[in-house]
Amino acid sequence: MKWNSILYDKSQSFVSEYGSDLISLIPKDKKQCILDLGCGTGDLTQKLSEISENVIGIDGSKDM
Repeated sequence: MKWNSILYDKSQSFVSEYGSDLISLIPKDKKQCILDLGCGTGDLTQKLSEISENVIGIDGSKDM
């Protein structure tokens, strides 16, 4: 499936908002490694990078 990342951010931003509350449960430790699988356009990955220096975001779609 081919994704349009710009359209996704405009019309599907609610998807990453579902996970926003969970970020507060992650310990603030700059040395931990966090893997964000299915990161889409990286909204939550960006927020996770404020918690840790080692964040990797991977999505199945290269367009995302």
